[in-house]
Amino acid sequence: MATNTTIDELLNPETLVDRYGERIYRLARRMSNSEADAEDVMQNALIKILRNAASYRGESDPMGWIYRITLNEAREIHRKRKRRPAVSLDNLPVDFDETSHPIGVTDIAHRPERFAMSTEIDDRVRMAIDELPDGYREAVILHDLEGVPYQEAANLLDLTLGGFKTRLHRARMHLRRRLEEFWKSVDESGGTAATDGA
Repeated sequence: MATNTTIDELLNPETLVDRYGERIYRLARRMSNSEADAEDVMQNALIKILRNAASYRGESDPMGWIYRITLNEAREIHRKRKRRPAVSLDNLPVDFDETSHPIGVTDIAHRPERFAMSTEIDDRVRMAIDELPDGYREAVILHDLEGVPYQEAANLLDLTLGGFKTRLHRARMHLRRRLEEFWKSVDESGGTAATDGA
């Protein structure tokens, strides 16, 4: 049951923005293709939170509830924009060696170039996340970027824990493959990333 203090925070626009605004915007930005979309998501989420705060009946920390509203608003704006084709990663072949490591994916964590190329790597990671289908993108953003625990993230996406972990694993495999392609282009061009239009 929500405390009166929590409901009061959710009903007060200034307190709502001061306490939760940064996290709402961060999630909205990660879920959106542009700052303009993120601002729309945030504005819509804040309005919905204010309208429904009096009926909030969850735990004293309402971040799960706030995340769900923000996710739903991001999905709605995305549906309106129709930017991404409906693709499924469920059919991606994922092969593993005897140590349970993915075959054909190199470890990029220990390359010395990573320091000099960190901005470009960040851009590539963002692009790779952005091209994921919605449910997979949401799994990566919630767990890997926002730090939402597995079970809570699974609940937010209306998945079983096993279903969430499978989706997250497939999304991570896609991201690793995209970064593998990036590193190959760097190696082939002698240290600078080849422009591939991605």
